[in-house]
Amino acid sequence: MRDSMKSALLLIALLVMLGTLGWLWFEKNFERREKVVRSTMSLEARRNPMLAAEMFLSRLGLSVESRTGREYLIQPPEDPGLLLVRDLGPPLSERAVNDLLAWIERGGHLLAAPGDQLPVAGKHGLLAKLGVTLVDADESEEGNETLALDLTAQVEGLEVDVDMPYRFVLDESSEAVRPLVKDPRYLVFPWGGGFITLISDSDIFSNNRIGEFEHARLLAHLATDGDPVWLLHSAQMPSLTSLIWRWAPQLVVTLVLLGLLTVWWMSRRSGTILASTTSDRRDLLEHLQASAEFAWRNDLKAGLLEGARHQVEKRWLSAHPVLLQLDQEARCNWLAKRTGLSATAIFKALYPDQPDTMQMIKNSINLQRLLAALHPDRKVK
Repeated sequence: MRDSMKSALLLIALLVMLGTLGWLWFEKNFERREKVVRSTMSLEARRNPMLAAEMFLSRLGLSVESRTGREYLIQPPEDPGLLLVRDLGPPLSERAVNDLLAWIERGGHLLAAPGDQLPVAGKHGLLAKLGVTLVDADESEEGNETLALDLTAQVEGLEVDVDMPYRFVLDESSEAVRPLVKDPRYLVFPWGGGFITLISDSDIFSNNRIGEFEHARLLAHLATDGDPVWLLHSAQMPSLTSLIWRWAPQLVVTLVLLGLLTVWWMSRRSGTILASTTSDRRDLLEHLQASAEFAWRNDLKAGLLEGARHQVEKRWLSAHPVLLQLDQEARCNWLAKRTGLSATAIFKALYPDQPDTMQMIKNSINLQRLLAALHPDRKVK
């Protein structure tokens, strides 16, 4: 007993020693390293191209809300704050432009870009009031490759590096208010108690580009401490489905429940229960009689005897090969001498014609007699 315990202890000690040596060797020859794997964008990031900007401003302690649609362009928020419009979209009505400017005059700050509306940018009501047109960098005489954006007029010594390919052209002859910051890519107009900031490319605040250059720093400069921020990442009208769900969710839920209830109701049994059918095998004679009655009712009388005529004649030819050398008339005369039937009756029974009902019955009886004459052991009743 003691010897077995000593062996077990020695084995355990040996395993512990080997495990310790193996761990020391692993720690000496391998090291821990962190590896960052870039995954694809989440569904929310694909739906909201300014999700990174929203999270960035939230971490700065600001109240941020992302929106889509033209609601805030047509009916601005009641409280002052920063309204960042990624794309102004199609031109606004004169009334909508005036309501937006009235909100800015009360202390609001509009940060917007014409976006994809380059062909009509110069005709946009808001841009027309400011005397601004958006062109490509190659078409602007003032276009250059300078990245630094001078914001000294707002914050002394502030410069940020940005990458915006489009340029603004300011109509000097316009009677509109003069910009506080005048840069081909960035214009700031004072308007009452608020500001209108136009940037030539709002995609610098998108998920893919906010981390480049100093785009995030520019956004942090534009967002005033304490004021709410609204990110309008799409100024296009939402789909009819989303509008119905937004304004009448009870109706949608009711229709869905009604559809499910209708499907359930249609799946229920209606009327009396049908008697269960038996799977017993029926007699073969019943099938034959049913087939014969069907053929009789559908005027298929000629087809009923065709098979019987063929079989009777075939059996006589097999039993008496001499019949193969005779024509139909001689063959009928030969059969008449041996069966007791007239040659005319045999001819009508064996060879096709279009008999009436009574003749068909007689032909059927004569075929049975011909078959009985070939097999005397069978009797016709």
